[in-house]
This record gives sequence, structure tokens and C-alpha cells, in this order.
Amino acid sequence: MIKPALTALALFVAASPALAHDDAPPSAEQQFAEIASWEGRWKVAETDALQIVFEITARGKTVVERWETASGLHSMTVYHLDGGHVIATHYCPQGNQPRLESMPGEEGRIAFAFRDITGLDEGESHAFTLDWAMRGDGTLVRTEVYRSAEGPGEPGRYTLSKAEDE
Repeated sequence: MIKPALTALALFVAASPALAHDDAPPSAEQQFAEIASWEGRWKVAETDALQIVFEITARGKTVVERWETASGLHSMTVYHLDGGHVIATHYCPQGNQPRLESMPGEEGRIAFAFRDITGLDEGESHAFTLDWAMRGDGTLVRTEVYRSAEGPGEPGRYTLSKAEDE
């Protein structure tokens, strides 16, 4: 009789948000909500030639990240929930579409790791990791690593701040 009662108590504690551990990593739902909160136009500190726009679509179930240049759309990454992960599908100017999935992490950071890819042609590189860090001043730092046949390349890093007209 004690064992079923302890099991029920353990299930209650695990399921109760009020009793949840404060140090638990953000859930996929929390990560997705963070990404959705970035809706709008962002400037890129490293270049004036690029702006990044986040747009919520599909009844709030999808966030589209568009890279825009003076010559038009450069690339796009689409975020959505899939079970216990946020999936980021990157539509690369090279023509391939890697899918990355969010990893458990700490507050203020969302890291994605390679899951699979479509449309990869011989000799092309592809997005392999993606990391978002949210700073206390409201800026975002986007770090990405591409992988080729020779292995992972050097990280590319972009600092985003909300465009003033937003």
C-alpha cells in the first residue's frame, strides 16, 4: 500500500508546475515561445547589407526567419515544434535544406544540432549547428557552423538588435 501511494505522490510532484525545479531546462514549448517573441525586423551589427525578419504564421505554430538584402531574399529558416524539440529547417541559397533540432539548454540560450538534410549536392556545405543567445540588453547573438566534406567550418556570428521602426 505504501509503494502505490509513494508512486502517486512522485507523479503529482513531477506534474505540478508549482513544485517543479527552478533549474529545469526550458522546454521545447518555452524555446518556441522565445523564438516567437522575436517577431519583427532586426538589424545586423556586422553588416548594413542584411536585415533579419521574424514572422509568425500558420496560426502561431510556425515562425519564419527571413534574411533580406537589397537584392531580395537571401535565405530562410522555418521553426516549428515537433514533440520535445523545436525543428529549424534552413532553406539555404545553395539549394539544400538541413533540419536541425533544439537541444535541452539553459535559460537565455537555444542550441540546435543537425538532424538530417534534403537536397544536398556533392561539394556543398550545409548548416550543422545553430545557436541563439539572448542578452540582457535585448540583443540576440546568432552563431552558426556550416559543415563540408572536410568537416565543420569556423563559426559565423551575427549580433541582432530590434530595428528602430519596430
